Amino acid sequence: MYQAVIFSVAVALAVLPCYLLRGKPEARAVVLKILAFGFGVITLFRFFLSDSFLYVINGAWFEGVWREETDYLHSILRWGYYTNCAVLPMATFTDSRLFRNIAVGFSFPFSILTTVYFHDHMAYFLADSPHGFQTASWFRYSFFMLELIVALAVPLMILISEWRSFRPLNRRDWINYFICLPAVVAVMIPTYVPQSFLGYNVRPTEKFSSFHLLWLAALLLVTLALYYLFRFRPQRERYLLCLFLTIVLFFHYDSLYMMGITTKRLPVQLCNIAAYFYMICIPFKMKRMFHFCFIVNLVGTLIALVMPDLTTSGFSFWNVHFILEHSLVLMIPALAMGLRVFPRLKRSSLGYAAIGFVVYFLFVFALGTFLNGQVAPVGQDPNYFYIFDKKILFEPVNYFYMFDQEYAFKQFSFLTFAGKYRIAFGKYEVYPVLISIVFVAFSLLCYLFYRLVKIFYRLEDDHLELRLSSIDLQEKITGKPSRRPKSFID
Repeated sequence: MYQAVIFSVAVALAVLPCYLLRGKPEARAVVLKILAFGFGVITLFRFFLSDSFLYVINGAWFEGVWREETDYLHSILRWGYYTNCAVLPMATFTDSRLFRNIAVGFSFPFSILTTVYFHDHMAYFLADSPHGFQTASWFRYSFFMLELIVALAVPLMILISEWRSFRPLNRRDWINYFICLPAVVAVMIPTYVPQSFLGYNVRPTEKFSSFHLLWLAALLLVTLALYYLFRFRPQRERYLLCLFLTIVLFFHYDSLYMMGITTKRLPVQLCNIAAYFYMICIPFKMKRMFHFCFIVNLVGTLIALVMPDLTTSGFSFWNVHFILEHSLVLMIPALAMGLRVFPRLKRSSLGYAAIGFVVYFLFVFALGTFLNGQVAPVGQDPNYFYIFDKKILFEPVNYFYMFDQEYAFKQFSFLTFAGKYRIAFGKYEVYPVLISIVFVAFSLLCYLFYRLVKIFYRLEDDHLELRLSSIDLQEKITGKPSRRPKSFID
């Protein structure tokens, strides 16, 4: 009962600025942005806390325990509530009526339901879990209540302060809402929901298995579909699409820390750090940084797509995380470039990418050498470092396949000779020949990718000229103007 009183009073206080700042829309917009940003920070921190709902798995052995649990309603509740992570920033930081409608019409009701079923969430948050930071019950109660208060306050403030912008009788708004809402909900699926609905579904997931090929085909079709749907849309809509996917990727990657923190899960791998690079260059429209990401991150992602690090359980947490992460890492720069959100690559772009890659490569080489030197030898007690009294395990890292010779030579058997050349200093060791080969090979792939993109530019230009010719011919034959767009809207 006391929670209901606290929620009511706190939400009322949170929306009070709507009345105090009436007549000052700029000030109200600043308050909304601060609250939405605060919600994102709170949610990111919660990803580091324990959550036993990760073990609601239907029909699978996990950590030596047979999991045959079902909580479908709670899975749906979490799924709907999780949409707040991307919808609230889009509704407050952009002038998008669509995302305001989704925030008020979809995310807000799920936030209310989450408040109603507050104790169900706390049952999972307070249960023993080997992952995440275990915190006192009073802290978890207070922290989650704060998160829910902000999740309720933001859409309520939007509804109160901007009610005139909602057009319930506008047919176009309803069409956009019901077309876009399923896509928003689908891409915002939490990583752990598929395994709670479908179980692990153990099946072969090696590279080029049916599971792998189906994923690649779906990724290609979705990317092409989004390109053709948005290529003639106004520049603002194309940018909002890329921005939304960027926010989704950012929160999706950070949800990885629900499974705990180890050195192996630090956001240093090329595909992992893309979530942070994109979050900088796309919202702030940093052209040079984006060109670096487009060349270097896309090449790294394409390698990961060809040689995926999948487990044998099709819908496990790790497989779903890997698939969603790498799909978004590929789609975002491809769409941002294809939809002309950023200008085309130039020769100078290759130079920026080369400089950025050298800096990044030296960083991961130094970090990987240090971290692997801290890993305890086989048969000894593992080494840890501590964050807030939480043990963080030193696990071996393998950036660019240059720290795990066995795995590298398994993938590329013709490189086995490089293992003969080794330099050791204390507990640290490096393989200079292998490292040099990796650096040169990846740099060459980046250059070849750049040349391939330039070919695609010519193909796109030829296709658009041919399309325009067909439209002109159609208009001459029919004597009527074509409904197909003749040029881009920029």
